[in-house]
Amino acid sequence: MFRSRFYNESRVRIMALKNGSYNNLIDVCLKMLEDPERSGNVKEQFVWIIGNYFFEHEKSASKNMELLLNNITPPPFLNGAETLFDIKIEELKSYVRGNSTNDSLAGRIMLSQQYLKAFYPHHAPSFSKLPEDVRFELMDLIKEKNNTIISAYEKMLVDHEADAKRKTLTLIALILKNIHLKTAAPLNKLPKPAEEIIRSTFHNTDELFIASQKQMADLMDDTKIKQIVKIFFMVKQFKDIIGIAEMFKEELGRYRKRTSSARR
Repeated sequence: MFRSRFYNESRVRIMALKNGSYNNLIDVCLKMLEDPERSGNVKEQFVWIIGNYFFEHEKSASKNMELLLNNITPPPFLNGAETLFDIKIEELKSYVRGNSTNDSLAGRIMLSQQYLKAFYPHHAPSFSKLPEDVRFELMDLIKEKNNTIISAYEKMLVDHEADAKRKTLTLIALILKNIHLKTAAPLNKLPKPAEEIIRSTFHNTDELFIASQKQMADLMDDTKIKQIVKIFFMVKQFKDIIGIAEMFKEELGRYRKRTSSARR
């Protein structure tokens, strides 16, 4: 069966999306709020994310693709939205899926002449002139891309809501989990339940985390962080303890921003 030479690369990228490559959309949106050039312009933020986040690979394929993605018309449901966190997921779904696969967000991009010229250069830039098996494959990619965009926004909005309701105990456990997932650092066999260890190390862990000055001072205590790192992680060298402690502080800083945004 014939396959475009770009198909395997596209399939790998789609699989990467399924494995969570776009799980950090919430952090990208928060950076937008900090960017003086884009802060306050939700429509510009939305277009930027489509072209530079979800279609970053495609945008770099050619100058024509860059022009296409830079000139996407933002959806009308963004009128009146102060941030991307104000998006209503049902409105987003309707916009992304359109009335058909051809009319969907990914369809309008990936069925364009610009896209077909860049990714199927050995064929005329017309969907109807592609071999049948390639047409089926491309339609699958379009559907998967649309689903990926919707899933990323759904996760972002769920995370944003959770950021406003998280207890300090849960936050600390989440930070430790994230460090383990990012570093694959082996975990120790704990001498007592994790909750008990966290409660005995930090103050008022059953309080709602609101990123207050008092909470941040306690959670950023270098001695306490290193203590909990040594208990939870199988680390022997001092430099490893310092490295994981720094990651703890970075993750805490990330959740401080997320919490502050969610509680506005």
